[in-house]
Amino acid sequence: MKSLVEDPLVSVIIPNYNYSKYLGDCLNSILKQSYLNLEIILVDDGSADSSVTIAESFGNRIKVIVQDHQGVNAARNLGIRNATGAFVAFCDSDDVWLPEKIELQVNFAKSSGEFGLIYSGICIVDEDLRLIRNQDAKYAGDCSKEFLKHPSEAIVLLGASTSLISRELIDKVGFFDETMHGPGEDWDFFRRIAEISLISFIPDHLVLYRQHRVSASRVPTHRYYEGNRNALRNMFRQNGHITLFDRRLSWVRLHWSFIKNELNNKRFFSAFRELVRALSPIGI
Repeated sequence: MKSLVEDPLVSVIIPNYNYSKYLGDCLNSILKQSYLNLEIILVDDGSADSSVTIAESFGNRIKVIVQDHQGVNAARNLGIRNATGAFVAFCDSDDVWLPEKIELQVNFAKSSGEFGLIYSGICIVDEDLRLIRNQDAKYAGDCSKEFLKHPSEAIVLLGASTSLISRELIDKVGFFDETMHGPGEDWDFFRRIAEISLISFIPDHLVLYRQHRVSASRVPTHRYYEGNRNALRNMFRQNGHITLFDRRLSWVRLHWSFIKNELNNKRFFSAFRELVRALSPIGI
């Protein structure tokens, strides 16, 4: 491990809302990182449980900020405003990092110098952190067109817990969109990053993504696709150079993914409704 003088400061931002049950695991995994030059910021989004007490029990190793309940995007943005590091890494408060995560990413960033965002593979685990399966990182390089080609897919795999991002890059693309709520908000943020920066990944599975009753993986399918529809509309509004053909193709691809899911689950009326939506005006 090199000296702290040679290693850039990494600001770790943890948004939290009523996840006291999992918060200790998350914070301990960050404090056990082999990379030492960390600034750890927890933003509590108006929790009604013991989350703040748990976070404050770690003492001055963690900066705790409390706000009224405004949603995860507002919490992340408040963390960014208070961050002073050259790099920013997010971690949802129910997820867990492996000890070498940040060190591997910083070393990669320093050796390459051309990637503004570096993410990793993940281990999908149950509520007790038992392995369900691994999921590999997939996309690298100029990923801007991948968002158009794969509108129902997380191009930056679990980016809100896997990614290490240059602070300079965040300042260029802007913060998380606080008008968006629920599925699609991360897709929108990482899409904007991909439009101006190259992306790469560490192939190792460095984040434990915990599946539980209220995790993002349990979001109802229709809400997931509604979030992606909103994110896709955002992309079309902000990118006038995307042709009408490419917009329509991406719109149909998103809905076709949903239609297949509904057909597989024998929800035929829902599948027909999505077919109508796929062929209707995009409405941006």
